[in-house]
Amino acid sequence: MSVWNGKLGGPVAELVGLIGEVAAVERAPITYEIQEGKGNLRIGSILQAEMEPYRGPTGQVTTLNESIFTTIPGAPAWVAKASNYDRNVSKYGLRDVHLQGHNAIQGSFRFEA
Repeated sequence: MSVWNGKLGGPVAELVGLIGEVAAVERAPITYEIQEGKGNLRIGSILQAEMEPYRGPTGQVTTLNESIFTTIPGAPAWVAKASNYDRNVSKYGLRDVHLQGHNAIQGSFRFEA
């Protein structure tokens, strides 16, 4: 819990500063699969998303490098289209979101202690 309330510092502590009220804290399995920017993400029954990267004229995956559009400094961002994004959080008093065909940006990261 100390990570998620920002007490251990780092990027999560910066994110916590943007949160006004914590609606709930729950454990949920997180599964994801990514290959060359194509991937899917599932967080329990709360979130499910799929995306496919755009490709250039040669068929290569389009990435942004050294760009302000990546949220992960030093890592490339894959520019993509999200075929679907479903967020089911109405039980927390928030709005459910169901989108199709929107832009998406994906990058890779890892947390280290």
